[in-house]
Amino acid sequence: MTTLQPLPVGRRGTWTFLHDARSTCHVYLDTEVDATRMREVRTAADGKVGYVSLLVKAAAEVVAEVPEARSVLRAGWLRPKIAEAQQIHAKVLFDRTVAGTRCVLSGVVESVPELSALQVQEAVDAFKDADPEDPQGPFAAQKKMRGLPLPLARLIYRAAMRDPGRRAALQGVFSVTSVGQEQVRVIYPMISGTLGFGIGRIRDVPVAVDGQVRIGPVCTVSLAFDHRVVDGAVASDVLARTKNRLETLEMP
Repeated sequence: MTTLQPLPVGRRGTWTFLHDARSTCHVYLDTEVDATRMREVRTAADGKVGYVSLLVKAAAEVVAEVPEARSVLRAGWLRPKIAEAQQIHAKVLFDRTVAGTRCVLSGVVESVPELSALQVQEAVDAFKDADPEDPQGPFAAQKKMRGLPLPLARLIYRAAMRDPGRRAALQGVFSVTSVGQEQVRVIYPMISGTLGFGIGRIRDVPVAVDGQVRIGPVCTVSLAFDHRVVDGAVASDVLARTKNRLETLEMP
């Protein structure tokens, strides 16, 4: 016999987010990145900077250069509007456990182009180390939303996201999610904003270099984009530039 149970508390945030994300017109791209430089930078930093933080930093620098990529949409049948974000904030997704349920929480790293890779990592670590149930911690707002009835949580979320400036501040101009901790090559994220990057596991594979085959580290970076805001040519340019930055990173 099937037993029906309430949606776990830890899943409520995802439920609310996906109601918003379903209205986005997703298109997906992906590319293979030579991760040699990423490994070198991580080694030079004594492992103190992670691959997600390197992607956050590289993507933010690209988004800052492309006005269309930092556009935030306020949807509407009659008067849809687009705002251009002045500060490039990044939403990072974290695998956490809430009330015994494994779930995703998000944190926003502010003004990323103004930060070094190490400073980005410090911000990411602050979310990683935080208690999801701390009413004074960085996940406090998400904790409050989980405590509300789901219809009310959805209404509050939609009201907060209606203003493009507030959406950029609360959800980031772009998002980054990772499945690199598992043997998974690629993830195609759901997004409620304009851009969402995903990064899979770095793996050693045969690669051709100057006509020779060698073993080298490679990872897949994906990009989900809202086709209502940007076209494929712009999104492809953003992803290609991000790939180039990851392959030519400066030391932190």
